Amino acid sequence: MTQYYYAPASTGNFSVGFDLLGAAFEPVNGQLLGDVLEIRAECAQSHLSLSGRYHHQLPTDTDHNLILRCYQLFQQRLGKELPGLELHLHKELPVGSGLGSSACSIVVACYAFNHYFGEPLSKPDLLQLMAEAEGGVSGSVHYDNVAPSYLGGLQLMLPGSSRLSRALPWFDHWRVVLCYPGTTLSTKAAREAIPPQLPLATCIDFAAGLSRFISAMYVQDEAEALAALQDVVAEPARALLMPELPALRQALTGLGVAHLGISGAGPTVFALCSSEQIAEQAAAYLAAHYEKNQDAMTHICRLAPQGARTLKDPTQCS
Repeated sequence: MTQYYYAPASTGNFSVGFDLLGAAFEPVNGQLLGDVLEIRAECAQSHLSLSGRYHHQLPTDTDHNLILRCYQLFQQRLGKELPGLELHLHKELPVGSGLGSSACSIVVACYAFNHYFGEPLSKPDLLQLMAEAEGGVSGSVHYDNVAPSYLGGLQLMLPGSSRLSRALPWFDHWRVVLCYPGTTLSTKAAREAIPPQLPLATCIDFAAGLSRFISAMYVQDEAEALAALQDVVAEPARALLMPELPALRQALTGLGVAHLGISGAGPTVFALCSSEQIAEQAAAYLAAHYEKNQDAMTHICRLAPQGARTLKDPTQCS
């Protein structure tokens, strides 16, 4: 019997936490914004087929798809060969969008394989495997997309800790508008735009902003949390890659948007709104002024409290 698995989109960095903060999001209308993987049957040799809105952005040679690569890594981690699987991926996140597309495929694959074979890997071990697989795509191992896509919520990365990440509090009334313009940015290229060394003053500002934000979230001081959302690491370095950002920020601030940031490496932007009404206005503006082609999309989202999971209703991934 076919089993269905899902992992949601994610926003890495979340402005103030380069490589250390990430959030999973879901549209308020109940639509799935992420990847769905079907495990249809066991077979002699693993095979992957593709569908979904953005499957045309994936390589036509599915032998090199991340899903099958993850199956190889999963077997290597277990230290044994497993049966072949007939797999089908519904690709519902655009590639190179800043929405954790590669991380989403990696998470749904690793989660699905671990569930299907009786969960031989613990949560920390599985998350470590996901991050290593993601590092093979982006060029470095980081958790700020795989952790929220796997675990849900707003996740703070904990380098050096056995926990790897911890969920932070959130404001339930916050809405986040995600707008993907339909163009792509290479994650590797976006990371290369950031200098390998930063001035001490910038490092101090980064640490201060992240500390201020985390503290504000724990004591539920909304004004303080919003004031702390300043990107002093990635956005200044990537300004030339996203020249429309200042004009968008000015217009959306005028509509009452609390913060506009780059989702991951971009080009998707996220508009943090304090009400549904402001989110609707922001979504309308971004759809009219930032969407570029038929691949573009804009969604009003809430924080996704649950990350990777099984789906009981296969019609959700149609």
